[in-house]
Amino acid sequence: MSSINMLTPLPDSKWNDATAAHLLNRAGFGGTPAEVERTRQKGLTAAVRDLVEAKSYAANVPPPAWARPRNIQAQRMAIKAARDRGENFRNKVRQVKMMEGDEIVDLRRWWLDRMLNGPAPLLEKMTLFWHGHFATSIQKVRDAYWMWLQNDTLRRNAFGNFSVLVKKISRDPAMMIYLDLQQSRQERPNENWARELMELFTVGIGNYTEQDIRESARAFTGYRIDMTTQQFRFAPFQQDHGTKTFMGKTGNLNGDDIIDVLVRKPACAEFIGRKLWRFFVEDDPRKEIVDVVAERIRAHNLEMRPVLREIFTSAEFYSDRVMGGQIKSPVQFIVQTSKLLDAAPPSPVAAQNAMRQTGQILFAPPNVKGWDGGKEWISTSTLLFRYNFANYLINGDAILPPNIPQRRQGGDAGFGRAAQIAQQIRRDPIDVGKLVPTDVRNNPRDVVDLLVKRFFQARPGHKEIDTFVKFLETRGPDTTDATLRELVHLMMSTPQFQLA
Repeated sequence: MSSINMLTPLPDSKWNDATAAHLLNRAGFGGTPAEVERTRQKGLTAAVRDLVEAKSYAANVPPPAWARPRNIQAQRMAIKAARDRGENFRNKVRQVKMMEGDEIVDLRRWWLDRMLNGPAPLLEKMTLFWHGHFATSIQKVRDAYWMWLQNDTLRRNAFGNFSVLVKKISRDPAMMIYLDLQQSRQERPNENWARELMELFTVGIGNYTEQDIRESARAFTGYRIDMTTQQFRFAPFQQDHGTKTFMGKTGNLNGDDIIDVLVRKPACAEFIGRKLWRFFVEDDPRKEIVDVVAERIRAHNLEMRPVLREIFTSAEFYSDRVMGGQIKSPVQFIVQTSKLLDAAPPSPVAAQNAMRQTGQILFAPPNVKGWDGGKEWISTSTLLFRYNFANYLINGDAILPPNIPQRRQGGDAGFGRAAQIAQQIRRDPIDVGKLVPTDVRNNPRDVVDLLVKRFFQARPGHKEIDTFVKFLETRGPDTTDATLRELVHLMMSTPQFQLA
């Protein structure tokens, strides 16, 4: 255990534009110069309070219009009946799959819109954190309503008690399908959920045994999904009511009993504390800081809101080592770039393509471990795509998804599909008048200063600033909209813009 158990509060003298911008970057999805100024004027305590004390209505997010329970059992029976009658049931299957595909694309659009325009940025950021922690993929779940339902559960419990959240996730239909919990029976307990509950969700590798997995799996038998209501139900006759011994506790333990034992383990607070610090602060946290955060989690009885408040008001969060040192995740890049450009979010098809190309597709993490993040976000190909995607947001130049031909090659089918997708993602160039007033356009250094303040948390070095200024000077005194868009793209194509 660390010799200290508190995070050091940031002195008032350190609260300024740079630290205010840092708070908005990490506890949300960035801020415009006006938002940074308002945040600075509030003061640190009030600014953090407004982020972590999001009003209850902020979690009452209206779902997409299609997000409602439907009788999946009846849908499956209709397909089976069509097959039994010799009808072309493949058309019915194809229609269902197309509907599922359209809905998940729209669900991604819906969440990106919440991140960009919603009233509670930290609530959305914390929902994203839990989405990566309790990673669940549409590829196996195959029902966008269940993915929305899980997202809603994460949001409503994002700032709450970790124990309560784990119990709700154990009853979440999407998670139950993803880790096969609904298949677990008294005579044959399924160990997938039991293993990941310990390895990835609570205490981490090395803090449980194979016997713990087997006993835990027995305790979670009887968990089912009602395919009519699409809600959790409990099947008592499928539960193993026998005596179980789990991490020193013996009795007729059920799933909630298992979770209660796990969250009280010191390893649980350390595991969650490390992931919180890594997500919001720095990629490779020191053991000392993990011990401190774990102590604060225990001190607050696993309530996340006060822990977040202490992290975001701490001097450690605003250290020189931390500020401007985190690679933006693809989702952060998409949302923050749209915000700073004062532009509409990309179309659903373009956004999904960008997520695929940059390595973070919402509702489709690569595996149950979620995304590795950090340096894994950047490679030669993902960096190039970021530059191209920034150009798309700025100038409206369509970037077609891979494997779709961009011109007619040996037939009309592929070209027609390409033209259809291009039409879906084409957009107008940004209105640079919102970013650069007319009265400063003829002064290159004033233009650069204005845009640098907007797009960079920390001012670039003299060499970079001079490069931007010279770019404008070579274009002559009459700075057109097209020239300013080129300058904005040049700034967004720098390594520094990839950092938050």
